[in-house]
Amino acid sequence: MTVTHFCPECWNETRGLALCPVCGADLRQLPEQTYEEKLIGALRHREPTVPVRAAIVLGKLRHAAAVPALIEAAMSTKDPYLQEAVAQALGAIGDRKALPCLQHLRRKGAVRVRTAAELALTRVTGKIETD
Repeated sequence: MTVTHFCPECWNETRGLALCPVCGADLRQLPEQTYEEKLIGALRHREPTVPVRAAIVLGKLRHAAAVPALIEAAMSTKDPYLQEAVAQALGAIGDRKALPCLQHLRRKGAVRVRTAAELALTRVTGKIETD
């Protein structure tokens, strides 16, 4: 079985090199990143299920430092599964900085996203949000 290596910065294939041939990232630094930092980086992965899984785990860990990256992930995609996972993660983390993002998702998202955002808003604010 062949292992495929990907750059954690640009997610292009690296063929096991020390430096990414596309963005120049030093791939030897990867072991120095914390697990949470690797998960935050995975929010930008090209394979659509990876960011969803990363958001779910970040929410389960309640990793507050991930809030800006989670917000960016939700606002820069049209993928309802990623937006739903991010809304759930932001609700679990409970940081009030996520309120504008969650309010946006509650108004503009797919049904599953609006539902997740509404639940997350309730968790963060402790009350039912109304427009």
